[in-house]
Amino acid sequence: MHPALICEIFLKFLRQRTSAIIGLLFIATSGLLAMGPAAAQTASRCDEPVFGAASIAIDQRAATAAEAREAGVDAAARSAFLQVLGRLLLADADQQQFAAAHEYDAFTDFVHIIEEKNLEKRYIATLDFCFDAERVRAALQADGLQWAELQSPPILLLPVWKDPGGASAWLRDNHWIAGWRSEIDSYNGLVNLRRLPHNLTHERRFRGDDLLAGDPIKLAAAARLAGAEQVMVVMAQLDYLGSKRVVDVEARLFDKVGQPITTVITIPKIELDKPDMTQLDMARRMVMDRVEGSWHGANLINSNAAGYLLASLPVANAKQWSDRLDALRQVAVIESVTIRTLDRRGGTVSLALAGSREALQNALASEGLMLIDSGDEISIVAQSAGQ
Repeated sequence: MHPALICEIFLKFLRQRTSAIIGLLFIATSGLLAMGPAAAQTASRCDEPVFGAASIAIDQRAATAAEAREAGVDAAARSAFLQVLGRLLLADADQQQFAAAHEYDAFTDFVHIIEEKNLEKRYIATLDFCFDAERVRAALQADGLQWAELQSPPILLLPVWKDPGGASAWLRDNHWIAGWRSEIDSYNGLVNLRRLPHNLTHERRFRGDDLLAGDPIKLAAAARLAGAEQVMVVMAQLDYLGSKRVVDVEARLFDKVGQPITTVITIPKIELDKPDMTQLDMARRMVMDRVEGSWHGANLINSNAAGYLLASLPVANAKQWSDRLDALRQVAVIESVTIRTLDRRGGTVSLALAGSREALQNALASEGLMLIDSGDEISIVAQSAGQ
């Protein structure tokens, strides 16, 4: 079927459902069907990936094909909207409050058809949804909610299991290691998690004992392979207290050259029933909650706590000045940019902020910029110039 005809058919249906779901619908190429984890897939099509949800599956049955399509797309859109809210708003209460007060129709930007099949009484499809970032931000602000939308730098997560038989990061049937692989592959939040695929080369090169010891050479090599800025080693160590099996869990964070940054969390003496691994799942959830909470809290956007910052922008030419201003206007924590002075060497700008200094620094880093406070003056420069 010709792409234009598919577009026309689908748009006709969507207009019947709601006039708010408008925009472009594209047909996926075969190369886009073999994509990685959920978070990476979202980035493929939305202008602002944080406000999108990728590969939402539909398998809906109804009395007619039209009814199946309508019910299926509606349920998928609601699921996608909740996924985006779960990314922006960490607290369940805030997510529920916003979802109860707003319909997804008001924010839908466009829908991308990855694949679809219309049967007599069944609709099967995989769709991507992109929501309009500006409209979502305006509604969050109007509701007085704080949210975060900045994705973290890539973090390589290396789970390690240690028991009396030794330490390993590559056991295939180990509940701790397999659980983390599944968590990373299905995760779609703001923390940019990565993992190394299991193969014989990685198994021999990155031994569990070396990872537990924090070997900087091994950690740096793993970070390079994954293209990660940080590495998190998540260890579960099994021991025995009499007849009881207990596990100590610890997550440690390293930079990309293998130097320790911090211990993220320590969970001691988890009693483990042999047939029941629920406690390990709960520990994994606690680690993720700590990681997500730390990143989310450091990058909150809160229009009710707005402040102002006067900063200089040293530049070498007019194009660099224009590029700097464009980059600043892309930063969500900056509500507005006002030019105060300008000369051939740069200028000064007043930034209206809706977040903390830490949130600003993290957001600038994502644009390749950094904040330098010399005491007498605050400057925003390229990261390469400030290093």
